[in-house]
Parts: sequence; structure tokens; C-alpha cells
Amino acid sequence: MLKRTPKEPTTEDAPDNIAPWEMLDDAGIATYTAKLRERDPLRNLIAFARRMDQDTVACFDKGADGKGKAVLVLRRFDDPAQTKEHRYPGFGAWFDDALAASRIWKAKG
Repeated sequence: MLKRTPKEPTTEDAPDNIAPWEMLDDAGIATYTAKLRERDPLRNLIAFARRMDQDTVACFDKGADGKGKAVLVLRRFDDPAQTKEHRYPGFGAWFDDALAASRIWKAKG
């Protein structure tokens, strides 16, 4: 029997909508990523999702070498002075939290 090495999940593995999270389309990725670069041009951040019920954006933190896999969640995104950051080691850890938030959000109806 062959053993398969588990693959790190990617945005392609995620459903289009994990309410209250929403995966960004190409235009949304471009818009939010441009805002991130305006704020801090030294960081290599690429937006991929936003929360529909909060001012919150999730992005990949690619690091200076462009190879990083961390996910950074920015709460209070529209107010740079008040923005709070939460870091996940990778997409899978963020996705687990997004699914948990989705279950809670759906239960509240």
C-alpha cells in the first residue's frame, strides 16, 4: 500500500462561501491586495477572503522571500490605526477556524 503525503489545503480547496467568510474573486483579491500594499509596501500580503459580518480580511503573508505560507487575519481593516492582527501557521489552520465560525454563525440563524 502506498502512503500519500498530505497536501496543504489551498484556496482552490475551499468552497466559495464559508459564511460569514467569503472567498474573494479576482477583482476582490486585486482591490484588497492593493490596499494592503498601500498601507505597508514592505510586507508581501495577498488577500484571499473577507468576513461579511465584520471589517476583517484574511491574507497570505508570503514573507520577504515570497515563499511564506502563514495566514494573517486583519480585524478592523478599514482603520489602520485600530487594526488587530492574528497569525495562523498556514491555510489549513485558518480554514479550520473559518469552518468553526461558520458553524456558529449558521446556528445563530
